[in-house]
Amino acid sequence: MPAQVGPAAGELNMGEQEFLERFCEPKGQAFSVRCAEDGKCLLLGPEGCRIHEAKPDICRRWPFFEALIKDAGAYAEAKLICPGLDPEASHEEFLAFAREELDKEP
Repeated sequence: MPAQVGPAAGELNMGEQEFLERFCEPKGQAFSVRCAEDGKCLLLGPEGCRIHEAKPDICRRWPFFEALIKDAGAYAEAKLICPGLDPEASHEEFLAFAREELDKEP
């Protein structure tokens, strides 16, 4: 079992196996979180991430992916599907926010 599955499953009061079956799919030696037909993460609820306190590292890095930082077009596309990105924010505003947030990391 992936190391972070237990805490994530615990956030939803379910066992690791049930969590994997409902929300994940195998990806090589690891797992990825499935998305709904509309492209949204299955773990995104009305109030945001349902496993926020235990979310995987890849989720913790979002939205500061290299592609979104380097490419304004990729950022524009991400704004169309991610409810956490301000649809009114320019790429320049996103870059300023990214610098600010990334400077906070240890």
